[in-house]
Amino acid sequence: MKQRLLLWCSIFLLSASSCRKDIQDYPAENDSMADNEKTATRPGECRLTSASRDNAYTVFLKYNNRGLVSEWKEDYFDGFPYIITYKYDLFGRLKSGQTINTYDGTSFDVKYIYQGNRLVKHIIYQSGTNTVVNEIVNTYNSRGQITRRGSTVFPVYCTFTYNALGNNPLVNYYIDGSLYLKEEFSYKQFNRNPYLAAHGIPYVTYLYDFMFSKWWQTSEKYTFYDDQGVGTVTLDLDPATAALTLGPQNYLTSITNLDRISGENTSAYFTYDNCNCTPLKSTGKGKASLSNTRYLALAKFRRAFENGDMKSIKATLKTVLQK
Repeated sequence: MKQRLLLWCSIFLLSASSCRKDIQDYPAENDSMADNEKTATRPGECRLTSASRDNAYTVFLKYNNRGLVSEWKEDYFDGFPYIITYKYDLFGRLKSGQTINTYDGTSFDVKYIYQGNRLVKHIIYQSGTNTVVNEIVNTYNSRGQITRRGSTVFPVYCTFTYNALGNNPLVNYYIDGSLYLKEEFSYKQFNRNPYLAAHGIPYVTYLYDFMFSKWWQTSEKYTFYDDQGVGTVTLDLDPATAALTLGPQNYLTSITNLDRISGENTSAYFTYDNCNCTPLKSTGKGKASLSNTRYLALAKFRRAFENGDMKSIKATLKTVLQK
């Protein structure tokens, strides 16, 4: 009887130890990129291969032999994609990158800087030189969440708020201390954000505002402000109309919403590999709706912040408001 009791105690302790190990295998918000690399190389773990906004544009991702994102291509189907490539250190943390805008022929080299396990800044150089074009610094809260991303060269920055689940309901863009863009999101239905399956990158590194919430949003609202502080809502996706489809491991594969501004339905589609996930919808060039034309303008507006070109930012803002 005593031997049986000892045997059951041993099995219980072994199971408890195994459970603790399983929990530790999943990185927390402020865990290192080395832990993210473990996730990336876990057999059967989904990894994102494409993200499409109807017919406006599609992001295509490639991975290196360590399972980390090696190329991010934003394709507008006009023959001039925007491409960024990534390199990593021995710990699976971003080390360097290069961005190429094939439309205007500009190219930048990027160096990523850490303090411990936190990516605290990245420096953008004119390609092939030591000339600094921009420097973007991240500010963290006590939970390891980024609350501010801003340039030390230009008067441009974004602020972020988070809810209890680690999702991001509000982003504000500021230029010269004035609010230029407010982004509002809701999270009403559980899912796994597709970009959490873009292993290696902690956020979209050439954008100030693109953080990875735990869930994908069920609504989106974008309000632009002119020089007089007058706001114009360009997109307003109704959370009541959100229809989500989940794939393997609860990753989102599609979502549709009604845009209350244009009265049109919008859709986003996501494909994966490494987890037997069949693409829900093929991506390609087609006729974009008014809503997605605005999405395209919004994407280019965000990208103008990378090198801090104030003229380009404000010119793109006018384009967005005219759509």
